Amino acid sequence: MRDRSGWKRILSAATDNWLSRVYLTVCAALLVWTAFDAVLANDEGPSFAGVWPIFATLPTSFLVVLLAGGIGFLLPTAVTLPLFLILLAAAALINATVLGLLLRWLRSRTSQA
Repeated sequence: MRDRSGWKRILSAATDNWLSRVYLTVCAALLVWTAFDAVLANDEGPSFAGVWPIFATLPTSFLVVLLAGGIGFLLPTAVTLPLFLILLAAAALINATVLGLLLRWLRSRTSQA
């Protein structure tokens, strides 16, 4: 059996510091707001609620938008919103992990000095 401690260490970077936790909380709130607006709000016109999670998860969300746009033509409309939200949540997790690893690297550099 393979040792997965390396993956656990990398993914724990997304939750073991306050910066990543705050980032994930903000992204989760934006995703919930977007889902609420898309499903329950009865607006007659288009809504820009989905733009905010995209901005919050930049630069990873560029890939998400391209992937969701390409897959969106193949899937029914009822599937595209959950897929879009799941892909944005994955982008937020990737960004939070990168933030956590960057923070670890900065802490290790300042402790060595």
